[in-house]
Amino acid sequence: MHGEETKVRRRAAMLLGTAVLATALGAPSASADGPSEIYLGQRSGTINIGGLPHSYKWVDKQYRSTSLPNLRKHSIRITYNACANWRARAAVRWGGTYDTVESSAKGCNKSVLLTPMGDMNANVTLTVHQDPMDMTASVTIKPVH
Repeated sequence: MHGEETKVRRRAAMLLGTAVLATALGAPSASADGPSEIYLGQRSGTINIGGLPHSYKWVDKQYRSTSLPNLRKHSIRITYNACANWRARAAVRWGGTYDTVESSAKGCNKSVLLTPMGDMNANVTLTVHQDPMDMTASVTIKPVH
């Protein structure tokens, strides 16, 4: 009886340790500011592709990193309230290079989340490409000051 209780305690301690480790090593959430970032504000707008009747809506929540002084984090949600196959890409200057992230969606009323990081004063180029018509449009997102 005493040996079974010890096994249960060890199993519980191991599960708790695994949960703490997974939380500590997990990627930081781009949607909520934490101790390493400060919320700066947001920008929003639309992207129209050609003569299509529906537009893509985007919201960019911007954060300043507290650990790296010249780093701005973006959390860009793009939504299309119609049916299509499409992909979105965001690129922002970071030092001597660019951080580029891309995601795609298929179906109706879909959204994607892009989380690029770049220099504090760098603009983000947000591009949406729609298939099978092979049409593309872009906007420039300015930093919140």
